[in-house]
Amino acid sequence: MNKLWFTPVVLALGLGLSACKDKPAEPAAGAAGKAPVAAAATDKVVIGVYGGGWEANVRAAGLDKFAKDNNIQVEVVPGADAEWFAKLRASNGNNPPYDIVVFQPDTVQRAVAAGVLEPLDAARAPNLSKLSSSVQERFVTDGKTYAAGFSLGQLGLAYRTDLVKTPPTSWQDLWKPEYKGHVAISSPTYAAGLQFFAGLVHSLGGELKDEAAVDRAFAKLAELKGSAVAFPDSPGAIQTLLERGDAWVVPFWDGRVFALQKDGMKIDFVYPSDGPVVGAANWVIAKGAPNMTNAYKLLDFLSGAEVQKNFSDKSLYGMTNRDVQYSDALKGKVQVGEEAYKKLIWIDYATATPKIADWTTRWSQALGGQ
Repeated sequence: MNKLWFTPVVLALGLGLSACKDKPAEPAAGAAGKAPVAAAATDKVVIGVYGGGWEANVRAAGLDKFAKDNNIQVEVVPGADAEWFAKLRASNGNNPPYDIVVFQPDTVQRAVAAGVLEPLDAARAPNLSKLSSSVQERFVTDGKTYAAGFSLGQLGLAYRTDLVKTPPTSWQDLWKPEYKGHVAISSPTYAAGLQFFAGLVHSLGGELKDEAAVDRAFAKLAELKGSAVAFPDSPGAIQTLLERGDAWVVPFWDGRVFALQKDGMKIDFVYPSDGPVVGAANWVIAKGAPNMTNAYKLLDFLSGAEVQKNFSDKSLYGMTNRDVQYSDALKGKVQVGEEAYKKLIWIDYATATPKIADWTTRWSQALGGQ
C-alpha cells in the first residue's frame, strides 16, 4: 500500500533525519579520480519551498500526486533563500540537507559561484526543453544550465480603483501631482524596492551597470520627496497600506494584486509601458543531493505543464512551461508567453548585489532620511 508523507519539517530536524535514512549519495559528476556512477534509488526527496501561501499552492498544485504516483516520501521544508543557501554552502556538496530548492535568480547566481548546485542534465528532466528559452538562458553558466524557471512574478503598479481617477501607465507616473502624498515605494533592501529601482533606471534610458544612469535615477527619486507616504518592506505592509487607503499607487507583483482583487479589494494592476521587472522562482538541485534520482524526477514533474497550470490557477502568476493552458480568467489579466517574457526587465545582480548597501544609503538621503 502506498503511503504519503507530507510532514512540514522543522529545518534543523529535517537535516539529521534525511542524512540518517538515505542510501549513499551519488558522487559529483567529474569528481577527481572517480567516474560518475548511477545514483542509488531512495524512497524520499527533500524539497525547500517558500512558506505560507506559496507552500500551500505548490503542495496543492501536485506534490500530493507526485508522492502517491511515485511512492516517494516528500519532505517539505518551508524557508527562504538565505538559510537554504547558507546550509548548501556549508555542506559544500557533501550530503546537503536538501535535494531540490526554490531560489530567486540572485541566489542561483551566488550558489553557482559557490559550486553548490548540480548542473542540470536535460536527459534526466525532459520537461526542461519545454521551458521558456528567454527565462532559461538566464541560468546558463559556462554552457551549463543550473536552474529550471517556474513562476514569474512581474512587478508593475498596483492602484486603488476607487481612489485613483487616472490609472498610471509607466514607472514615471508615480511623480504625477494627482498621486502626491499617496505613493508608497520600497527601498532596495526589499526585493520589490530593488526591482522598482531597476525599472526606474530602465525607464530613464539606462542600466544598473551605468553609474550615470543610476545617478539620474537617484536625482529623480529626490523629486519624489514629500510625495511618497510610506516605504514598505514586506508584502504584508504593502497590503495594509492599500487596504487602509494610505497608499493609492504602489509597485507590487501582478499575482499578489490579482489575488487581493479576487478577495474583494478595490484594486487593479498595470504592466508599465516602460517594462515590468521580473521576480522569478526557480528550482535547483543541490550538488551531491542524497536523493539525486528523485530530485531529478521531482524537478521534471514541477517543470511539467499540468502542475504549472495548477500552480498558476492558485497563485495567479505566469509560468515558464510553454504548454501551460491558462484559464480564460488568468489570460485576461496576466501577461504570459514568450513574447511577453522577452520584454521583461531582469535585474543585473552581478552589479546590484555589491551595491545594495550604498544604494540604500543614497535612497534614504534622496527621500529625506527614510
